[in-house]
Amino acid sequence: MTARPTRILAALEAMTPFLGGKALERRRGRPYRARLGANECLFGPSPAALGVLGASSREIGYYTDPTHFELRDRIARAWGIETAEVGVAEGIDGLLGLFVRGFVEPGDSVVTSLGAYPVLDYHVRGYGGHLVYQPYSTTGHNDLDALLSAVRTHRAKILFLANPDNPTGELIAASDLKALVGQLPEDCLLLLDEAYVEFAKDEEALEVGFRPPNLVRLRTFSKAYGMAGARIGYVIADSGIVQALDRIRLHFGVSKLSQEMALAAFDDTAFLADVIAQTTQGREHYQAIARTADIGSLPSWANFVAFDFGRPEWSQSMADWFEARDIFVRRPAPAPLNRFIRVTVGPRAAREYFAEVLLEGVARLRAGSLAEGS
Repeated sequence: MTARPTRILAALEAMTPFLGGKALERRRGRPYRARLGANECLFGPSPAALGVLGASSREIGYYTDPTHFELRDRIARAWGIETAEVGVAEGIDGLLGLFVRGFVEPGDSVVTSLGAYPVLDYHVRGYGGHLVYQPYSTTGHNDLDALLSAVRTHRAKILFLANPDNPTGELIAASDLKALVGQLPEDCLLLLDEAYVEFAKDEEALEVGFRPPNLVRLRTFSKAYGMAGARIGYVIADSGIVQALDRIRLHFGVSKLSQEMALAAFDDTAFLADVIAQTTQGREHYQAIARTADIGSLPSWANFVAFDFGRPEWSQSMADWFEARDIFVRRPAPAPLNRFIRVTVGPRAAREYFAEVLLEGVARLRAGSLAEGS
């Protein structure tokens, strides 16, 4: 008899949450000139992290530390918490899979914003959960009241929220987040994706000392630390939650090199400060470009800016225009986000090329002569 997958797996459509830059280049048959669509750190990784590659290359034949102790202990000391309150996995993507597997029974609901990070959707479907989508407000903000109402109505086990938000770059005020956590049902976890939080000022973000038992804070080395390809992230949560994840996580999933590079990058504060400064400057440059083009842009606390073209059909035309001119950007699909195009902050040369293409495209758009190949 031919082996058959589970009912959950058999019911799933084959999907990839999103295609990366390399896959898109293979499909289009040529490379991009400006890779501004994946929110990678385009200022490179930490020199200290790169130094690990040579120093540890002879030990690549050894297994990784499955407890991630040194990295967890270093993060815990920085947060002023116990090592048992820190977990490590294969980026936030890996952590999302662990939380869905560990806290969502088949048929349980998970609430998320419509148009938010699609990897969560991928895991929820894969483990038989039920996704409840709450659209963004018409101005492109997360509707916290509506999200809370959806949690209560559907008795959700997880509420997922990114702060700063992706794809808008919005930073939800700490006071609003605290109020939200306080109103959640006791059996609902708030998974707070803080992938971009290093780009927000400390006084604007949720303080590290705020750690109620139903709040889970997800961090990554993929963004400000410039290590997206290393696949490593961490979670700050109640020790009981971290211990629960230990029962199901892939213990050798995070490589030895990734752990050691992350530890070196975590201590390279000068590099981190430089990336943050360059990113802040780049965001300001993008805002100036938007003003010059007389189009909207959203305030951002992340390493990207969402340009607002006012109409979905205009943003689609501009996305095609950028693609034809070898600029990789992202355009969200769901309304009302589909009038935006999200653009990663890159080095000045990439930003200037983007500005050149944008200004020409907007002029043609307003003249009614924009065409992808023209």
